[in-house]
Amino acid sequence: MNMFCFEGLISLKNVQMMIPNEAFPKYFPDAVLSGMEDRTERSSCLRVGTYAVMHKIVSDYLLDKLLGQFFSEWDMVLLLDLVSYFIVEESNVAQHYLDYAYNHPLYSLGMKIYSDASVSDFFKSITKDKSIDFLNEWNVKRNRRERIYISYDSTNKNCQTGEIELAEFGHAKTDIGSAIINYSVGYDLKNKEPLFYEAYPGSINDVSQFRAMLGEITGYGYKKSVSLDFI
Repeated sequence: MNMFCFEGLISLKNVQMMIPNEAFPKYFPDAVLSGMEDRTERSSCLRVGTYAVMHKIVSDYLLDKLLGQFFSEWDMVLLLDLVSYFIVEESNVAQHYLDYAYNHPLYSLGMKIYSDASVSDFFKSITKDKSIDFLNEWNVKRNRRERIYISYDSTNKNCQTGEIELAEFGHAKTDIGSAIINYSVGYDLKNKEPLFYEAYPGSINDVSQFRAMLGEITGYGYKKSVSLDFI
């Protein structure tokens, strides 16, 4: 069989039969695929490679147990699915999550595909306290015996919505005349692990952000073992 029949992973229904993926009808339009006409909720070909990688990361860092401290089981698995989508597709457009969920394995119970409205409601339910509590617990587990080299990046994002409290006019790196949100990310440069992130009002300048970031590091207990690298 030609190689283009395998544009994606082929799932095994049993040891004697393989189910062609959605590319098959494109190259074999006259073929009759018995039993496939009503299969519309999920693809018969699931792309399991990236899921296996994400599952290994979740397992190694015990992220499901850590997130389970702050989210219900239903919300926790949806969060893992959304994070996997963001990383695999390199996009955070919620409307495209349904396309991803159609042909990828999911953490959700029964591999349920949640609607745009459900995803939106879930994001609204994530409070700042939950984010802070998660970051606190995440940093508690870091090894304090090794010197931590923190790479710090500060940037901003243009925002055209009027309903985000942090969106203010400031010094945008790419000025399109809209309000901006400032944010920073710190990660362990040696172990390649993210440590924390912080969002700031758009009017806050870089110096003020840097001072706030130093306060974050001190609060997490890294004050005696920190070297900074700015990118």
